[in-house]
Amino acid sequence: MELGGRIYVSMPSRRDDVKFSIWNISDIHYGNRACALELLKKDIERIKRDPFAFWFGGGDYADFIGYTDKRFHPDSVAPNIRVKDLGNLGKVLTDGVVELLNPIKNKCLGIIKGNHEATYARHKEQEDLQSYMAIQLGTRPLGYCAFADVVFTHSKGDPKILPGPIEDNTRASAAFRFFLHHGAGYATTEGGKLNRLIRFMERFEADVYMCGHVHDQTGKRIQVLRANTNCTDVIHGDRVGIITGGYLRAYAKGTTTYAEMRGYLPTVLGAANVDIWPNTREIRGNF
Repeated sequence: MELGGRIYVSMPSRRDDVKFSIWNISDIHYGNRACALELLKKDIERIKRDPFAFWFGGGDYADFIGYTDKRFHPDSVAPNIRVKDLGNLGKVLTDGVVELLNPIKNKCLGIIKGNHEATYARHKEQEDLQSYMAIQLGTRPLGYCAFADVVFTHSKGDPKILPGPIEDNTRASAAFRFFLHHGAGYATTEGGKLNRLIRFMERFEADVYMCGHVHDQTGKRIQVLRANTNCTDVIHGDRVGIITGGYLRAYAKGTTTYAEMRGYLPTVLGAANVDIWPNTREIRGNF
């Protein structure tokens, strides 16, 4: 598990209606013929155009399935992947993902790795791919699972990620703890997928939970009660968790996918996000 420390984002206004959107871009599976690249580009453009939008990377950015992998099928390889690319697949795919995400690299809060990166790295001795990708995007690698605090702090100018560390002024800052995990398990039902998320929310203390892996979008909001410092009043708080979706079609024209052969349901495409109002500490999930 990684500890991402405090990530500072400037907040130009003290108004209660100032809202930030924090996205989780996960399960792109770049390099697979069934990857919905046009939809990914639309989401990237939405993040780019919204000055209050920032994002975490959720893993499985590329397929990372080479010709020696038992999962490899030539019919699933994207047309832009050349035969000679198969000899240097890790870097080729990572560079392709970086090129796609480059328009919003200045808005990236950190990236975690997925099972496809982890499997490829283990078999090909390429453990540095996540760090390489983070360097190219100018962000921090957060392993497979991480805690990270996003701190919104009042500052002049447009919202942006600030270089830390910064001396906190508690009257001018609002911190939100994120629990980030690529996701796990093989659940195919909505209830099974949601139960995994709920278990994370029950056992790990955070404000926002972001998980992917299951190529679906759903979420849960839990009300948490605690007492104030003097134990004289009840304080209400929210925990918001999202399963963040992805960009790999289960059924795609002109190819037979792994999901199709297994009879999985069509996948929900696109990225989920949470809206945060720092000055009122309201959190809502969009999925």
